[in-house]
Amino acid sequence: MTSETVLPADPREDAEPESGSEPESEPQPRGPVRVLEVLGRMDRAGVELRALNLLRRLDPDEFRLEFAVTSGAAGSLDDEIRELGSEVHYCRVDWLFPLRFLRLMRQVRPDVVHSAVATFSGVVLVLARLGGARRRVAYFVSSADRHGTSLRGQVQRAVCRWLLDWCATDIVAVSEAAMRGLWRETWRLDERCRIIYNGVELEPSGVAIAARRRAGEPEIEESDTVTVVHIARPDPLKNRVRAVEVFAALRGRSVPARLRIVGRQDPVETAELTVLAERLGVAAEVEFTGEIREIPRLLAGSSLLLVTSLHEGMPTVVLEALAVGTPVLSADLPGVTEIARLLPGVTTLPLSASDVLWADTAEMLTAIPPTLEQRREAMRLVRRSPFTMDSWQRDITAVWS
Repeated sequence: MTSETVLPADPREDAEPESGSEPESEPQPRGPVRVLEVLGRMDRAGVELRALNLLRRLDPDEFRLEFAVTSGAAGSLDDEIRELGSEVHYCRVDWLFPLRFLRLMRQVRPDVVHSAVATFSGVVLVLARLGGARRRVAYFVSSADRHGTSLRGQVQRAVCRWLLDWCATDIVAVSEAAMRGLWRETWRLDERCRIIYNGVELEPSGVAIAARRRAGEPEIEESDTVTVVHIARPDPLKNRVRAVEVFAALRGRSVPARLRIVGRQDPVETAELTVLAERLGVAAEVEFTGEIREIPRLLAGSSLLLVTSLHEGMPTVVLEALAVGTPVLSADLPGVTEIARLLPGVTTLPLSASDVLWADTAEMLTAIPPTLEQRREAMRLVRRSPFTMDSWQRDITAVWS
């Protein structure tokens, strides 16, 4: 006869919870990270288009991205942003800006405020801190601000930088030049600082190159025409005047060329440029296109991208041109030089060089158009570089997380 040993039941199994104790609960799922990105105006320009592309890519269960514009003005991207389920908030900078922004903070309740309005981000991030944002990101996309070299400008810049030092949890720039210009030469000693290169979407570039192949090579009716494009918003820093002057010098060398000035138009600036083109005898060859949606296709059908800006952080349009194999002639801006260190296809000249030298260089760069295979290889090089949208998205969202 065998006997089994029966263990006494654990009294804890059926015991009632002690008074005052709470049963363990599973962790509550977190909602998406709410990000408020602060920009000047949502028009078709580099940083704004990159933000729109990111909005298309983001998983809404991970990130909720909305925008505040300090111009207080509607932009050409606003409707598209709303169609994607986001919002643009108009928060004009004036004496009431602090109250408007704090009210917006209470409305949106962002986890992250990502401010891309140069050193004025110091003011924005102070308000973000007061409004309870846990991460406050200063994002520098140019190598200079608009305060100038006057005493007042220097004081404004110094105050804004002091505010940034106090309130920013992260300081991100699109290039080393932008970091040095808007922050400090010693930025590497600040653990908050990080360079995240601009990224471009490569699928539109591939489509643009493929469209040229389907159209036949070359397009016979335009095979002798050199198409120079200048892509920028209406801003004195973009130096559209110099683009017209360089183009006139190129036409003076009997090169059959045309200039397309692409981007939002300001009536006053356009009138001034038209008068200049008429005086230089090239008005019939200068076209003002306004904003164009398919920039890669425009660039793939162009002979040369001309960049005459006084300041840039890292112009995305240069990367877009390189992705379709279109040569770039640019002012020797530090951000462009950083691109040229990693990718071929960029030629730089100082703005102090004569229009004749610029025209000579433009003529040389456009003498032999790139083949389709050369364009495909150019896109492959960009794909292997750090200048892709995939890399940029990964790094930016890592900062927000």
